[in-house]
Amino acid sequence: MFDLKSLLQKANKELIIKNQLNKRQADELLVAKNELALQRDLAEAQALCNVQQQLLEKTLLCIGDAVISTDINRNIVFLNTVAEKITGWTKKEAIGKSIYEIFNIISASTGKKADDIIKKVMETGKIQHFKSNPLLITKAGKERLIEDSAAPIVDDNNTIIGAVVVFRDYSETWKHIKNIDYLIYHDQLTGLYNRRYFEEEFKRIDTKRNLPLSVIMGDINGLKFINDSFGHALGDNLLKEVANIMKQACRADEMIARTGGDEFVILLPKTNAAEVANIIDRIKLDISNSKVCIIETTISFGHAIKTKEGETLNSLLIEAENDMYRHKLFEHTSGQSKKIDIIMNALFEKSDRESLHSKRVSIICKEIALKLNLEEDEISQIELAGLVHDIGKIGIDDKILNKSGKLTNKEIIEIKKHPEKGWRILSAIKEFSELAEFILAHHEMWDGSGYPNGLSGEEIPLEARIIKIADAYDAMTSERSYKPPFKKEQAIIELKRCSGTDFDPKIVNIFLDQVLSNSNDF
Repeated sequence: MFDLKSLLQKANKELIIKNQLNKRQADELLVAKNELALQRDLAEAQALCNVQQQLLEKTLLCIGDAVISTDINRNIVFLNTVAEKITGWTKKEAIGKSIYEIFNIISASTGKKADDIIKKVMETGKIQHFKSNPLLITKAGKERLIEDSAAPIVDDNNTIIGAVVVFRDYSETWKHIKNIDYLIYHDQLTGLYNRRYFEEEFKRIDTKRNLPLSVIMGDINGLKFINDSFGHALGDNLLKEVANIMKQACRADEMIARTGGDEFVILLPKTNAAEVANIIDRIKLDISNSKVCIIETTISFGHAIKTKEGETLNSLLIEAENDMYRHKLFEHTSGQSKKIDIIMNALFEKSDRESLHSKRVSIICKEIALKLNLEEDEISQIELAGLVHDIGKIGIDDKILNKSGKLTNKEIIEIKKHPEKGWRILSAIKEFSELAEFILAHHEMWDGSGYPNGLSGEEIPLEARIIKIADAYDAMTSERSYKPPFKKEQAIIELKRCSGTDFDPKIVNIFLDQVLSNSNDF
């Protein structure tokens, strides 16, 4: 007999077993799926971690400061490009080495091993700095001044696992700072102290034990004249030479400062009047023997002595300055005219052509002045003006003055500066201030097209108009490397052609009719 119940029970059992099997397979499938997802997530996390690590390394490689990191044993695990450049060690060479081998630090002041701030970082867990700027000894043995700091590296549990050092080369910055400090208290040209330092030093040594406290003030005579005549380069050399002479003449505890363009001050503690006089005489003698300038250099000195407490620096300086100007007034009045002779001789030494030209122009000017029936002193003045009319060329390069070919536009511009240079030279001497005006205007044109001020007609001083014609005639009839000289007849034609434009027509007529026609010397 067919047992339906047994059959159903068997079928149900098999179904349960099958369901259990399916569930187990489903569970296994789910587990496999989860494991696959986990692996995928782990791979993605690892990839992200790698990207972040690369990004971090690239960031550290690109920053402007040097970076070195270590493990807990203080062995290097990383250094960036800047650290390679400063230390001289490559990343490949440094990895795994002790940081002390790569980051070799000594004290700049003692030359001994500096404090171990990396050890302090490991012990304290706090950021550390060197107390003073240390010196890093590079792989090549060079010393580099650095500024740096070190910090701990901690894990998620706040446990120290290493250290990182961040530093930069401070050498150039330090030089710049020292240079600024130097310039604050020193004169850049001479290397002497400046007025600021002088005033601060006076406050420091202004004590009873330094009495008598003396001040010497010196002023170079004619520095502006030298600058205008020979250029600022020679004037600067003179200032430096005077500074060196003063330093040699003074003792170590005597302070010298340049307090103005041509003014020097010497501060002398525990120095009496006799000692001050000896120092001044010694400086004057050494300066008179100096060969830095073709014009004899002199310095006017004055001094003041503080013998009791209460006197101020200002009152002392005023007294020394007044004393100096009394000496300057006496010394300045002698030998001024000698300067012109010296300058003209210097110009003639630079160029034989200028020497001959100036002398011929002087003779022609005198002859024109005689025909104009000028007074005797006026004739003498125009004769001298003709001789020195090109005195401003003393400041022009010898290569331009003696050039064998035609001048360039730039060289012509330089040559055209000589009337103003001549004016500055002559106007610096009271006796030649009027002569200076003639020299300034001797390239002005009758029609106003000349230089430097575009004067016209009788605005131009008579003496300048005379020089203009004498100068032009001699230039035309003299030998030039770039052109043959005009014959007398050709020069006459040119003077007539330019009469009323370049030249005063009245003076042209007098020169042609009364000077040239009666002389075979020109």
